Amino acid sequence: MNRKAPALIILFISNLFSPLFAAATGIEEQLVIENAWIAEAPPVSRVMVAYMTLNNTGPESMEIIRAASDMYSSIEFHETIEQNGMATMIRHESLTIPANNALELKRGGPHLMLFNPVKPLVAGDSVDITFTTKNNTAKTVSVTVKKAQ
Repeated sequence: MNRKAPALIILFISNLFSPLFAAATGIEEQLVIENAWIAEAPPVSRVMVAYMTLNNTGPESMEIIRAASDMYSSIEFHETIEQNGMATMIRHESLTIPANNALELKRGGPHLMLFNPVKPLVAGDSVDITFTTKNNTAKTVSVTVKKAQ
């Protein structure tokens, strides 16, 4: 048997699967989350809000289709917009971050709505939130609860 054949087979197989491995690890490297915090709410509140900056350092736009945490029944993407002089909140199915750009989740703009905390959360508590992209890759970030500013 030709000695080069096994090496060529390994090279062929690795090239076949390398895009899958790149996609699986891409979000870890390309999604940088900064200034993440959850606004403390009264203990009886069933809804909390999270703010942060989502940075996409990659060469292509990134679409986040899901956010989840064991501490909440669900997390939704919302945005506050002004229409006819009134603030209105709309729900989005996903968040898109352009290539080499950032999306700021902030008051009066896009943000995360966190529903039904499993226990009262106070300033200083931490919550893990996992973001999943359209490519089915995920990144988990620890977010601290802070007094609302």
